[in-house]
Order: sequence, then C-alpha cells, then structure tokens
Amino acid sequence: MAGVFNIFLMVCLAILSLFTFGVLTVVYWFFVFFKASDRIPKAEKKLTDTLMKDEAVLDKGMQLRPFAFFSRRKLIAITNSRIILVSRGLLGGFTMQDFQWKDLKDATVSEYVLPSYCGSNLAFNASQKNISVSGIPSNTASSIYSKAQAEEQAWEEKHRIRGLEEKRAAAGGVIINSAPVNSNNETSNKNNSNVGEEMDKAKNLLESGAINDAEFQEIKSKILSKHF
Repeated sequence: MAGVFNIFLMVCLAILSLFTFGVLTVVYWFFVFFKASDRIPKAEKKLTDTLMKDEAVLDKGMQLRPFAFFSRRKLIAITNSRIILVSRGLLGGFTMQDFQWKDLKDATVSEYVLPSYCGSNLAFNASQKNISVSGIPSNTASSIYSKAQAEEQAWEEKHRIRGLEEKRAAAGGVIINSAPVNSNNETSNKNNSNVGEEMDKAKNLLESGAINDAEFQEIKSKILSKHF
C-alpha cells in the first residue's frame, strides 16, 4: 500500500500547493518533472563511465516517481561483480554507491499494489548495512533478487571450502609421502613416532570437521601402508 499512499499524497500536495504556493509549486514541478525523461540517458551514461574493465551491465532500472517526490530518482544496476546505485541531486550532480556481490546477503523483494506504477521494494544487507530501495520496476527488482540469491549461495560455498582449508592448515595437515625404510632400532622408533603424530593429525582433522570418516579411513590406510 506504500506506493498507492505515495501517489495519493503526491496528488494532494499538488492540489494544495496550487492554491497556497502557486509560484513555488511551478518551480518545484519544473525542476522535478520538466524533461525528466532526458535525464535518464545522463544517469545511464554516468553508470557506464564507472564500469571497470571487463565489467558488463546485466540489468538496470530507474526508480519510479511515486517514491522520489523531493529528490531525483535513483538508477539501480547489476553487473557481473556488483550492484551500483546512481543518485542525482535536486540541482544536479551524481552520487555513486556500489556493493560487491561477496559482501551482499539476505536479499528480499516485495511487490507493491499497482506494480506498474509503484514497482517493488528491494532490500539487502551489504557490509553490515541494511540497504532498501523502493519503487524499483518489478522486472528489474526480480532480476536483481535472482542474481543476488545465486551469488549468495556461490559465495557461501566458497566460504565453506575456505573454512575447511583453514581447519586443515590449523591442524598441520597430514604427510603421506613415502620414506626409505631402515632396519635399525632408531629408525624404527622414529617411524613409530611419526605414525602416532600423523594419526593424531588425522584424528584432529576428523574431529574438527575438515574431513569426513571416509577420508579419515583413506588417510589412515596410507599412513599404515607407508610405515609397515
């Protein structure tokens, strides 16, 4: 209902202003609406100028008017590496914000009543900040949401694999390279000591979750076959 309320508020303000602040109303509506469509290509060019090498825009959309009474509308775009927000000040100039996919999580999208006029609300968390952009065209909001979900899952898997690698490194790893066999007692005692150390490392990896039981059994077999 937020979009419908904004439209109703805009109409009421326009009628009220015409009777009370005639000149100011004309000035305001001139800055906000006059040649508004011509400003969209300028914002899109600003977006294009900020792209990095090999970066491509996957989708983009301009914020709908009911959610930008007292400011220029925002342009939101997604690329293969980030989300970009382009905001234009009331009297000109641009403010750029970007959020890397690796820092983005918990994306949500909700469609307003009268989506053709009000669009959808897109919200997500990035760099420990809650970001919310209202009035995004529904098709663009859905595209961004879909991409955000896919990227979040991909980065969760990368973080999971990295966590396993760090656990293995912290446990010291397991050495399974073959070593020459020596029949004297000193070498035998050393080998027995190595077996114990390597078995302890393998158990630590299993207990920490860095390896599963099948991997533990495989490492155990390699340790025993190397020393006996």
